[in-house]
Amino acid sequence: MTRTAMKLGFAYLAISAAGWANAGPVRHVPAYDLPIPSTVSPQLQAAIAKAPPSEPAASMPTTNAGWIARSNPDPARTHADVVRLLDRYRLTLTEERIGGVHCYVIAPRGREMQPGRLLVHIHGGAYTAGAGEAGVGEAILLAGASGIRTVSIDYRMPPEFSFPVPVDDAVAAWKQIVQRWPGRKIGLFGTSTGGAMVLEVTQRAIAEHFRVPDAIIAGTPWSDLSETGDSYFTNRYADPMVYQGDLSVSAAQYAHGMDLKDPRLSPIYGSFAAFPPTLLLTGTRDLFLSNTIRVDRKLRDADRHSELIVYEGESHATYLAGPDVPESVTAMKDMTAFFARTLR
Repeated sequence: MTRTAMKLGFAYLAISAAGWANAGPVRHVPAYDLPIPSTVSPQLQAAIAKAPPSEPAASMPTTNAGWIARSNPDPARTHADVVRLLDRYRLTLTEERIGGVHCYVIAPRGREMQPGRLLVHIHGGAYTAGAGEAGVGEAILLAGASGIRTVSIDYRMPPEFSFPVPVDDAVAAWKQIVQRWPGRKIGLFGTSTGGAMVLEVTQRAIAEHFRVPDAIIAGTPWSDLSETGDSYFTNRYADPMVYQGDLSVSAAQYAHGMDLKDPRLSPIYGSFAAFPPTLLLTGTRDLFLSNTIRVDRKLRDADRHSELIVYEGESHATYLAGPDVPESVTAMKDMTAFFARTLR
Protein backbone atom coordinates (compact mmCIF):
# COMPACT_ATOMS: atom_id res chain seq x y z
CA MET A 1 0.00 0.00 0.00
CA THR A 2 1.36 3.46 -0.90
CA ARG A 3 1.81 6.23 1.64
CA THR A 4 -0.95 8.21 -0.11
CA ALA A 5 -3.37 5.28 0.06
CA MET A 6 -2.59 4.79 3.74
CA LYS A 7 -3.29 8.48 4.41
CA LEU A 8 -6.58 8.24 2.54
CA GLY A 9 -7.49 5.12 4.51
CA PHE A 10 -6.75 6.77 7.84
CA ALA A 11 -8.67 9.87 6.72
CA TYR A 12 -11.67 7.69 5.83
CA LEU A 13 -11.55 6.01 9.22
CA ALA A 14 -11.35 9.38 10.94
CA ILE A 15 -14.31 10.72 8.95
CA SER A 16 -16.29 7.55 9.68
CA ALA A 17 -15.47 7.73 13.38
CA ALA A 18 -16.47 11.40 13.44
CA GLY A 19 -19.74 10.48 11.73
CA TRP A 20 -20.44 7.80 14.32
CA ALA A 21 -19.59 10.18 17.17
CA ASN A 22 -21.88 12.91 15.81
CA ALA A 23 -24.77 10.60 15.05
CA GLY A 24 -27.93 10.90 17.11
CA PRO A 25 -28.68 8.47 19.95
CA VAL A 26 -31.21 6.55 17.83
CA ARG A 27 -30.60 4.68 14.59
CA HIS A 28 -33.80 4.62 12.54
CA VAL A 29 -34.48 1.26 10.91
CA PRO A 30 -37.11 1.05 8.15
CA ALA A 31 -40.05 -1.28 8.66
CA TYR A 32 -39.60 -4.64 7.01
CA ASP A 33 -41.07 -8.13 7.07
CA LEU A 34 -38.98 -10.72 8.92
CA PRO A 35 -39.16 -14.07 7.10
CA ILE A 36 -39.19 -17.43 8.83
CA PRO A 37 -35.60 -18.69 8.69
CA SER A 38 -34.99 -21.40 6.13
CA THR A 39 -31.93 -22.55 8.08
CA VAL A 40 -33.87 -24.25 10.89
CA SER A 41 -35.83 -27.49 10.91
CA PRO A 42 -39.36 -27.69 9.43
CA GLN A 43 -40.66 -28.34 12.96
CA LEU A 44 -39.10 -25.14 14.26
CA GLN A 45 -40.25 -23.21 11.21
CA ALA A 46 -43.81 -24.30 12.00
CA ALA A 47 -43.41 -23.20 15.62
CA ILE A 48 -42.09 -19.80 14.55
CA ALA A 49 -44.98 -19.38 12.13
CA LYS A 50 -47.45 -19.95 14.99
CA ALA A 51 -45.72 -17.63 17.45
CA PRO A 52 -47.79 -14.66 18.62
CA PRO A 53 -46.86 -11.09 17.59
CA SER A 54 -44.43 -9.13 19.74
CA GLU A 55 -47.09 -7.23 21.64
CA PRO A 56 -47.81 -6.97 25.38
CA ALA A 57 -50.95 -8.55 26.77
CA ALA A 58 -53.98 -6.33 27.30
CA SER A 59 -53.69 -6.85 31.06
CA MET A 60 -51.23 -8.53 33.42
CA PRO A 61 -51.95 -10.54 36.58
CA THR A 62 -51.56 -8.92 39.97
CA THR A 63 -51.85 -12.08 42.11
CA ASN A 64 -50.17 -15.46 42.22
CA ALA A 65 -53.46 -17.14 41.34
CA GLY A 66 -53.70 -14.93 38.28
CA TRP A 67 -50.18 -15.85 37.15
CA ILE A 68 -50.87 -19.56 37.62
CA ALA A 69 -54.06 -19.29 35.56
CA ARG A 70 -52.19 -17.38 32.83
CA SER A 71 -49.15 -19.65 32.60
CA ASN A 72 -50.95 -22.95 33.20
CA PRO A 73 -54.55 -22.56 32.03
CA ASP A 74 -55.13 -26.32 31.72
CA PRO A 75 -53.44 -28.16 34.64
CA ALA A 76 -54.91 -31.51 33.56
CA ARG A 77 -53.29 -31.20 30.15
CA THR A 78 -50.01 -30.10 31.73
CA HIS A 79 -50.08 -33.16 33.98
CA ALA A 80 -50.81 -35.43 31.01
CA ASP A 81 -47.88 -33.91 29.10
CA VAL A 82 -45.59 -34.50 32.10
CA VAL A 83 -46.71 -38.14 32.38
CA ARG A 84 -46.09 -38.69 28.66
CA LEU A 85 -42.58 -37.25 28.92
CA LEU A 86 -41.80 -39.38 31.96
CA ASP A 87 -43.01 -42.51 30.17
CA ARG A 88 -41.07 -41.62 27.05
CA TYR A 89 -37.79 -41.36 28.94
CA ARG A 90 -38.59 -44.08 31.50
CA LEU A 91 -38.38 -41.71 34.45
CA THR A 92 -40.15 -41.40 37.79
CA LEU A 93 -41.21 -38.14 39.44
CA THR A 94 -41.78 -37.67 43.16
CA GLU A 95 -42.65 -34.55 45.14
CA GLU A 96 -40.60 -33.79 48.25
CA ARG A 97 -39.78 -30.91 50.53
CA ILE A 98 -36.05 -30.29 50.57
CA GLY A 99 -34.74 -27.54 52.80
CA GLY A 100 -38.36 -26.59 53.42
CA VAL A 101 -38.93 -25.99 49.70
CA HIS A 102 -41.25 -27.93 47.40
CA CYS A 103 -39.18 -29.90 44.89
CA TYR A 104 -39.58 -32.57 42.23
CA VAL A 105 -37.11 -35.46 42.13
CA ILE A 106 -36.81 -37.02 38.68
CA ALA A 107 -34.97 -40.33 38.45
CA PRO A 108 -34.43 -43.14 35.94
CA ARG A 109 -36.70 -46.12 36.52
CA GLY A 110 -34.70 -49.02 37.92
CA ARG A 111 -30.95 -48.74 38.26
CA GLU A 112 -29.49 -45.25 38.26
CA MET A 113 -27.30 -44.80 35.18
CA GLN A 114 -25.12 -41.98 36.55
CA PRO A 115 -24.82 -42.66 40.31
CA GLY A 116 -21.87 -40.29 40.80
CA ARG A 117 -23.66 -37.27 39.39
CA LEU A 118 -26.68 -35.14 40.22
CA LEU A 119 -28.36 -32.24 38.45
CA VAL A 120 -30.34 -29.45 40.09
CA HIS A 121 -32.84 -27.47 38.03
CA ILE A 122 -34.33 -24.00 38.56
CA HIS A 123 -37.29 -23.28 36.28
CA GLY A 124 -37.91 -20.11 34.29
CA GLY A 125 -41.01 -17.99 33.89
CA ALA A 126 -40.05 -14.34 34.57
CA TYR A 127 -40.16 -15.07 38.34
CA THR A 128 -43.97 -15.09 38.14
CA ALA A 129 -44.82 -18.16 36.03
CA GLY A 130 -43.91 -21.85 35.93
CA ALA A 131 -45.20 -22.96 39.31
CA GLY A 132 -45.70 -26.67 39.95
CA GLU A 133 -45.68 -29.13 37.07
CA ALA A 134 -45.69 -26.25 34.57
CA GLY A 135 -42.00 -25.73 35.37
CA VAL A 136 -40.56 -29.26 35.18
CA GLY A 137 -40.43 -29.79 31.40
CA GLU A 138 -36.80 -28.74 30.96
CA ALA A 139 -35.73 -30.89 33.92
CA ILE A 140 -37.44 -33.95 32.44
CA LEU A 141 -35.90 -33.37 29.02
CA LEU A 142 -32.36 -33.16 30.38
CA ALA A 143 -32.83 -35.99 32.88
CA GLY A 144 -34.06 -38.15 30.01
CA ALA A 145 -31.22 -37.16 27.71
CA SER A 146 -28.46 -37.47 30.31
CA GLY A 147 -29.71 -40.32 32.48
CA ILE A 148 -28.82 -38.27 35.58
CA ARG A 149 -31.08 -37.95 38.62
CA THR A 150 -32.41 -34.40 38.65
CA VAL A 151 -34.02 -32.25 41.34
CA SER A 152 -36.24 -29.38 40.18
CA ILE A 153 -36.80 -26.57 42.70
CA ASP A 154 -40.38 -25.23 42.83
CA TYR A 155 -39.56 -21.92 44.53
CA ARG A 156 -42.18 -19.45 45.77
CA MET A 157 -42.85 -16.50 43.48
CA PRO A 158 -44.07 -12.90 43.39
CA PRO A 159 -46.17 -10.90 43.70
CA GLU A 160 -46.95 -12.65 47.01
CA PHE A 161 -43.31 -13.67 47.49
CA SER A 162 -41.06 -10.99 46.00
CA PHE A 163 -37.28 -10.69 46.33
CA PRO A 164 -35.47 -12.28 48.12
CA VAL A 165 -37.87 -15.21 48.66
CA PRO A 166 -37.37 -17.00 45.29
CA VAL A 167 -33.58 -16.96 45.54
CA ASP A 168 -33.66 -17.76 49.26
CA ASP A 169 -35.80 -20.80 48.45
CA ALA A 170 -33.35 -21.93 45.78
CA VAL A 171 -30.41 -21.47 48.17
CA ALA A 172 -32.17 -23.34 50.99
CA ALA A 173 -33.00 -26.25 48.70
CA TRP A 174 -29.48 -26.29 47.24
CA LYS A 175 -27.84 -26.42 50.67
CA GLN A 176 -29.97 -29.40 51.67
CA ILE A 177 -29.55 -31.17 48.33
CA VAL A 178 -25.75 -31.15 48.53
CA GLN A 179 -25.95 -32.61 52.05
CA ARG A 180 -28.47 -35.25 51.04
CA TRP A 181 -26.36 -36.50 48.11
CA PRO A 182 -22.78 -36.20 49.40
CA GLY A 183 -19.86 -37.26 47.27
CA ARG A 184 -21.58 -36.55 43.97
CA LYS A 185 -20.55 -34.11 41.29
CA ILE A 186 -23.48 -31.71 41.08
CA GLY A 187 -24.48 -29.47 38.18
CA LEU A 188 -26.94 -26.57 38.38
CA PHE A 189 -28.99 -25.46 35.35
CA GLY A 190 -31.96 -23.41 34.25
CA THR A 191 -33.33 -21.23 31.47
CA SER A 192 -34.37 -17.56 31.40
CA THR A 193 -35.25 -16.62 34.99
CA GLY A 194 -33.93 -20.05 35.93
CA GLY A 195 -30.65 -19.17 34.20
CA ALA A 196 -30.42 -15.91 36.13
CA MET A 197 -31.15 -17.71 39.41
CA VAL A 198 -28.39 -20.22 38.60
CA LEU A 199 -26.01 -17.26 38.42
CA GLU A 200 -27.44 -15.75 41.61
CA VAL A 201 -27.19 -18.98 43.62
CA THR A 202 -23.62 -19.46 42.41
CA GLN A 203 -22.66 -15.90 43.35
CA ARG A 204 -24.15 -16.38 46.81
CA ALA A 205 -22.42 -19.74 47.26
CA ILE A 206 -19.06 -18.14 46.50
CA ALA A 207 -19.70 -15.06 48.66
CA GLU A 208 -21.24 -16.94 51.60
CA HIS A 209 -18.84 -19.90 51.47
CA PHE A 210 -21.21 -22.81 50.97
CA ARG A 211 -20.78 -25.46 48.30
CA VAL A 212 -20.41 -24.07 44.80
CA PRO A 213 -21.88 -26.10 41.90
CA ASP A 214 -19.29 -28.15 40.03
CA ALA A 215 -20.62 -26.82 36.72
CA ILE A 216 -23.55 -24.67 35.62
CA ILE A 217 -25.70 -24.07 32.56
CA ALA A 218 -27.43 -20.70 32.27
CA GLY A 219 -29.72 -20.80 29.27
CA THR A 220 -30.56 -17.32 27.91
CA PRO A 221 -30.42 -15.89 31.44
CA TRP A 222 -32.46 -12.86 32.49
CA SER A 223 -29.23 -11.48 33.88
CA ASP A 224 -30.36 -7.84 33.65
CA LEU A 225 -33.91 -7.07 34.76
CA SER A 226 -33.66 -3.59 33.28
CA GLU A 227 -34.05 -3.03 29.55
CA THR A 228 -30.28 -2.75 29.07
CA GLY A 229 -28.41 -4.42 26.22
CA ASP A 230 -28.46 -4.19 22.43
CA SER A 231 -30.75 -7.15 21.72
CA TYR A 232 -33.54 -5.72 23.86
CA PHE A 233 -33.93 -3.36 20.89
CA THR A 234 -32.48 -5.14 17.84
CA ASN A 235 -34.60 -8.24 18.52
CA ARG A 236 -37.62 -6.37 19.87
CA TYR A 237 -39.85 -7.61 17.06
CA ALA A 238 -37.90 -10.74 16.14
CA ASP A 239 -38.72 -12.42 19.46
CA PRO A 240 -42.37 -12.92 20.50
CA MET A 241 -41.32 -12.12 24.08
CA VAL A 242 -41.98 -8.50 25.05
CA TYR A 243 -40.31 -6.36 27.71
CA GLN A 244 -42.34 -3.16 28.06
CA GLY A 245 -45.76 -3.93 29.50
CA ASP A 246 -44.97 -7.62 29.97
CA LEU A 247 -41.59 -8.64 31.38
CA SER A 248 -41.31 -5.18 32.94
CA VAL A 249 -44.42 -5.97 35.01
CA SER A 250 -42.90 -9.22 36.28
CA ALA A 251 -39.63 -7.43 37.03
CA ALA A 252 -41.44 -4.77 39.07
CA GLN A 253 -43.43 -7.37 41.02
CA TYR A 254 -40.24 -9.28 41.81
CA ALA A 255 -38.09 -6.23 42.67
CA HIS A 256 -40.81 -4.66 44.85
CA GLY A 257 -39.33 -1.18 44.59
CA MET A 258 -35.65 -2.12 44.45
CA ASP A 259 -33.32 -0.81 41.74
CA LEU A 260 -33.52 -3.28 38.83
CA LYS A 261 -29.73 -2.99 38.42
CA ASP A 262 -29.04 -4.10 41.97
CA PRO A 263 -26.65 -7.07 41.54
CA ARG A 264 -28.83 -9.16 43.86
CA LEU A 265 -31.60 -8.84 41.27
CA SER A 266 -29.54 -8.60 38.08
CA PRO A 267 -26.50 -10.87 38.44
CA ILE A 268 -24.71 -9.31 35.47
CA TYR A 269 -23.71 -6.51 37.88
CA GLY A 270 -22.30 -8.96 40.42
CA SER A 271 -18.97 -10.75 40.66
CA PHE A 272 -18.04 -13.71 38.45
CA ALA A 273 -14.78 -14.47 40.22
CA ALA A 274 -14.31 -18.13 41.20
CA PHE A 275 -17.20 -19.29 38.99
CA PRO A 276 -17.30 -22.96 37.96
CA PRO A 277 -17.28 -24.02 34.29
CA THR A 278 -20.29 -22.42 32.62
CA LEU A 279 -22.29 -23.13 29.47
CA LEU A 280 -24.45 -20.32 28.07
CA LEU A 281 -27.19 -20.84 25.47
CA THR A 282 -29.02 -18.28 23.33
CA GLY A 283 -30.28 -17.69 19.79
CA THR A 284 -29.84 -15.15 17.00
CA ARG A 285 -33.43 -13.87 17.52
CA ASP A 286 -33.35 -13.99 21.32
CA LEU A 287 -34.43 -10.85 23.18
CA PHE A 288 -31.88 -11.94 25.82
CA LEU A 289 -29.03 -12.46 23.36
CA SER A 290 -27.17 -9.50 24.88
CA ASN A 291 -27.94 -10.67 28.42
CA THR A 292 -26.24 -13.96 27.57
CA ILE A 293 -23.27 -12.48 25.72
CA ARG A 294 -22.63 -10.00 28.52
CA VAL A 295 -22.43 -12.86 31.03
CA ASP A 296 -19.96 -14.66 28.77
CA ARG A 297 -17.82 -11.51 28.65
CA LYS A 298 -17.91 -11.09 32.43
CA LEU A 299 -16.81 -14.72 32.89
CA ARG A 300 -13.96 -14.36 30.41
CA ASP A 301 -12.83 -11.10 31.99
CA ALA A 302 -12.72 -12.97 35.31
CA ASP A 303 -10.58 -15.69 33.67
CA ARG A 304 -13.29 -18.30 34.14
CA HIS A 305 -14.22 -21.16 31.81
CA SER A 306 -17.17 -20.09 29.65
CA GLU A 307 -18.74 -21.79 26.65
CA LEU A 308 -21.28 -19.87 24.55
CA ILE A 309 -23.62 -21.44 22.01
CA VAL A 310 -25.77 -19.19 19.81
CA TYR A 311 -28.42 -21.21 17.98
CA GLU A 312 -29.44 -20.18 14.48
CA GLY A 313 -32.86 -18.59 14.04
CA GLU A 314 -34.01 -19.21 17.62
CA SER A 315 -35.81 -16.72 19.82
CA HIS A 316 -35.96 -16.86 23.60
CA ALA A 317 -35.68 -20.43 24.96
CA THR A 318 -36.83 -21.93 21.65
CA TYR A 319 -34.44 -24.82 22.24
CA LEU A 320 -37.08 -26.11 24.68
CA ALA A 321 -39.71 -26.35 21.93
CA GLY A 322 -40.28 -30.07 22.48
CA PRO A 323 -38.72 -33.54 22.40
CA ASP A 324 -39.51 -34.06 18.71
CA VAL A 325 -38.02 -30.76 17.52
CA PRO A 326 -34.48 -31.33 16.18
CA GLU A 327 -33.20 -28.11 17.76
CA SER A 328 -34.36 -29.32 21.18
CA VAL A 329 -32.65 -32.66 20.64
CA THR A 330 -29.46 -30.81 19.72
CA ALA A 331 -29.65 -28.58 22.79
CA MET A 332 -30.10 -31.57 25.10
CA LYS A 333 -27.08 -33.22 23.48
CA ASP A 334 -25.05 -30.05 23.99
CA MET A 335 -26.09 -29.78 27.64
CA THR A 336 -25.51 -33.48 28.30
CA ALA A 337 -22.06 -33.34 26.69
CA PHE A 338 -21.12 -30.29 28.78
CA PHE A 339 -22.07 -31.96 32.05
CA ALA A 340 -20.34 -35.19 30.95
CA ARG A 341 -17.10 -33.21 30.55
CA THR A 342 -17.37 -31.10 33.67
CA LEU A 343 -18.90 -33.49 36.22
CA ARG A 344 -16.16 -36.10 36.13
